[in-house]
Amino acid sequence: MSTTLDPALPASAEHRDGSPSGRVRRSLVALIARLHRWAESGHAGSAVCTWNALQGSVVPGPSEALFLPLGLADPPKAPRLAAWAALGAIAGGLIAYAIGALAFESVGRPLVGLLGVSDARWASLEGVFLRRGAMLVLLSTLSPLSTKLVCIGGGAFGIPFVPFALALAAGRAARFAAIGLVVRLAGDRLMARLQRRLGRPVGTLTDHA
Repeated sequence: MSTTLDPALPASAEHRDGSPSGRVRRSLVALIARLHRWAESGHAGSAVCTWNALQGSVVPGPSEALFLPLGLADPPKAPRLAAWAALGAIAGGLIAYAIGALAFESVGRPLVGLLGVSDARWASLEGVFLRRGAMLVLLSTLSPLSTKLVCIGGGAFGIPFVPFALALAAGRAARFAAIGLVVRLAGDRLMARLQRRLGRPVGTLTDHA
């Protein structure tokens, strides 16, 4: 990674570049540059979709881990990335449902254990799933409740597939549409503030990263 300084930066910024804060600044410049290039490439959507499919089914981690930084790196693309994120998350939820329905003992139960739910606690949830299945799925997509856990439970406890799929799709679409709208509307202001701190437009960072 080149550390060439922008000639428009004041001398004081160049002096700070060798300090710990300067190293943090260079790392931030490099990160934003990579995110900006990635967001402008043809692979950002597929990357977001793939991550959300994995996160929604078997991989731990936040569902917005790729979508948010890529959306903020290029806010006009946030709605399109939100659509990719929703598509991947829906696919991941369907995979989790299939795991619960078809492979709970071999795959689902270990995943449930990794999510911190004991066998006794899991068994006690059956009545909740049977009474509130689709509503529970919808709630999980819009709250901190683990959607992966709920989708596995949906398959394991026999929530009818059509209500399950409709609730999953509606909730995931609404969640990412709302986040995408916020990023689209506020992302430019956030990036403008960041660019003022960096002393250069984000678009020029690729020349120095």
